[in-house]
Amino acid sequence: MRHTHRRKWPRILGMLLALGGIGVIAAGCNRSPEEKMTAISEKIADKLDFNDQQKGLLGDITNELKKDFAEEKSIRNAKKEEFKNMLLSDDLDKTKIKTLIKERQARMDSKVDKYLDKVAALHKTLTPEQKKEILDKVEKFHRWHE
Repeated sequence: MRHTHRRKWPRILGMLLALGGIGVIAAGCNRSPEEKMTAISEKIADKLDFNDQQKGLLGDITNELKKDFAEEKSIRNAKKEEFKNMLLSDDLDKTKIKTLIKERQARMDSKVDKYLDKVAALHKTLTPEQKKEILDKVEKFHRWHE
């Protein structure tokens, strides 16, 4: 009888761990884009063992991304009705579509220098080991997506 009791505990523990894992995965799926940005930023800082200065610089980049994301989201929401009307029309207004695409591209282009400056400032603070770790992650990402 005692033998049977011992064998149940690994199974119960395994089931609890599996349920806990499912709960963690499910909870992670319900994050807002802003929460995901924060989580990714924290993971990067943790994996690369960032110091306080580096965490601050990364935090600035993350906060700027959140602000720009919210701005772009509000623009998309404002244009939603316009897009619906375009889709329901008999003919697509190609000129209007090109204008919308060019406007979005211009907004993106205007942010490039801002982000490059912030990333360059963070890059200056990285140690050779941190740069190597980033390179390894990038190479692993490219191998995974080939």
